[in-house]
Amino acid sequence: MNFQRVQVADKRVINPTRIYFSNFDGRTQVRRVAVLHVMTAVLAVCLIGSHLVAQDAAPAKEAGPAKKAGAEQGGAKPVLMTALKLLPDTAAGVVRIPNLTVLCDSWKKTTLSGITDDPSMKPLIDANFGSQGAVWEKLGDKVGLRPKELYEIATGEVIAVWLPFENDNRRPSSVCVVADIRGKHAEAEAVLKRVDQDLKADGATRTDVTHAGETVRVYRPKTRPGQLKIEQVVVSLTKDRVIASDRDSVVLEILDAIANDGREDSLDKAPLLRTVWKQALSRSEIETEGSQVEWFVKPLTMGRIIRDVAKVDRGNKVRILNLLENQGFDALQAAGGIAVVGQGKFDLLHRGYVHAPPVTDKPSRYRLAARMLQFPNTPLDEIPAWVPANTASLTRVNWKIEEAFWAVETLVDEAFDNEIFRPSIEGIRDDEEGPQIDIENNVLPNLSEHLLLLTDNTLPATVDSERVLVAIEVRNANAIGTAVRKAMEVEPDVFKVDTVPGIEIWQVKHGSGDDELDDEFFDDLGFEEEIDEQQTPLLNTWAIAMVPAGKGSKKPHLVFSSHVDWLVDVAKRMQTGEGDKLADLDEVKDLLNMTSEMGADEVAFQRVVRLRQSLRAKYELQRQGELKNSDSVLASLVRRMFEGDEPKADEPIERLNVSKWPAFSEVEKYFRNAFGFVETTETGWNLNGFLLK
Repeated sequence: MNFQRVQVADKRVINPTRIYFSNFDGRTQVRRVAVLHVMTAVLAVCLIGSHLVAQDAAPAKEAGPAKKAGAEQGGAKPVLMTALKLLPDTAAGVVRIPNLTVLCDSWKKTTLSGITDDPSMKPLIDANFGSQGAVWEKLGDKVGLRPKELYEIATGEVIAVWLPFENDNRRPSSVCVVADIRGKHAEAEAVLKRVDQDLKADGATRTDVTHAGETVRVYRPKTRPGQLKIEQVVVSLTKDRVIASDRDSVVLEILDAIANDGREDSLDKAPLLRTVWKQALSRSEIETEGSQVEWFVKPLTMGRIIRDVAKVDRGNKVRILNLLENQGFDALQAAGGIAVVGQGKFDLLHRGYVHAPPVTDKPSRYRLAARMLQFPNTPLDEIPAWVPANTASLTRVNWKIEEAFWAVETLVDEAFDNEIFRPSIEGIRDDEEGPQIDIENNVLPNLSEHLLLLTDNTLPATVDSERVLVAIEVRNANAIGTAVRKAMEVEPDVFKVDTVPGIEIWQVKHGSGDDELDDEFFDDLGFEEEIDEQQTPLLNTWAIAMVPAGKGSKKPHLVFSSHVDWLVDVAKRMQTGEGDKLADLDEVKDLLNMTSEMGADEVAFQRVVRLRQSLRAKYELQRQGELKNSDSVLASLVRRMFEGDEPKADEPIERLNVSKWPAFSEVEKYFRNAFGFVETTETGWNLNGFLLK
């Protein structure tokens, strides 16, 4: 390439799903993509279950699909009140497995489950999911019980909830696990004996309390230096259940609810949970009851819990969650869904729903910055001919970009505690030493509401392998082209790439030019004492171009990419119509057909993922221990989020046993393609995701 430097300038019990939700409107419902530890726990239980003998005790089943599941498991048991009736309606997050035994049997039908039987994966699985595996160590700390131990003793419903205690500054949240252990009481006693030994060996003290006729074990772990929070591990074993939490009052209230046949303010009566799960169930088909995982979350409340647990928020920086709440994002009241495992041609089949009813009578629906959440539906469309065949994932988004841009104004002004957004836009237009771009009149009106996000990666895998490209349809190529040119001409680290005739491609390499402009800009805003001089940019290098319509694309696009060579390739394809096309691949054609079959008509988002291609570089980098050093956008965001949280020199680095991972070529057969779509509704968004067998 020729580079030219530019000079500056969910009433049912045990497994209540279908009958439980039928009470919402008096009719039986015939039809039923944010915590990493939750998803890891579910996957972990299923993974280890593939290696262990299946539990032979299962709860009684009712007619229809549930009868099928019960017949397979054998041995009816009396119904047991769902734990949803024992827990408070204040829960911020819920993950519910209606029947762990059935779920694990369904997992064995998936392609992914083959990983556990693969000899090449045995060292890794033993290291991470064995009796002393790293995953158990991470997931069992809060409540004492680890997923593997739950698998050994649970014979029916398992539910995990996250509860807010906003008036407790020292412990503002709690987590609780309740599991049906009928038929496995002796095994549960053995597990709790091991838990007791482990906790005491780690310096914990134990106090037994009798409450509602049950014994409650309250452990106080040994306080570590610098620890601010009072920690507890609280466990109680009843005739039918094991209850574990990190707060004694939570366990005591559950025991009271059991004695009283439930509680008045129970989770199963929570309006938001009922609304979300009813919506998801109405679009779901569960052939084998118990083969699903149900989830629910209140986004902002759960976000605060995650912030507390992960210690992400810094006291001297903007409190992002408070800012979002102030700016109207509290309209996102709840989200949830139902993921069915091992059904038909799918490993996973997910139907979800985000409940965000309008708060205004305006077309934008929401207030302040939340007005950016405008994603109109359009008919499902074909993949453009210019998208390369080597693309790993494609995401199509309909977004009212112009409205979203101006919606950001109040958010920025509140974040900086100063009205700086509008003056900054005006400065970009009027400053004689700046680019003099009229964003309001010349840029935003000429951007369409359609954009594509592509990802791929190159081999051999390196920290620079992950690539991303964004293409936005534009209405006036000349106006956008002029704006890009003006912006680049005052960018200190820019190079012009003369490769595609008639197209100006600009590459930015941070650190290659004069930083004086950046220094002056931040100084003028009064940030000279706040800016971290060592903070790296989100991307070290990127490229941008205004690509006109051509033989490969009927519409012009503003194209941005993390890698200039990919942008050059796409620009050539748009102009010439040449090159292998993603849309021509049989596997992609099948995905698009299935997208329509699964109900996609008019959508706001559409996603296609070729999982093998998408994971190969990430897998190899993780295997090498280099994923955190990747120059991908995701890796950069993670680094920024946890900046300053690195372990000290005398602290061990906790990580999965990546050195035991086999080569990707040995396991890639287990990773199949996936697709999904999102529909904007009158009260929020429907989420739909599918992973093939």
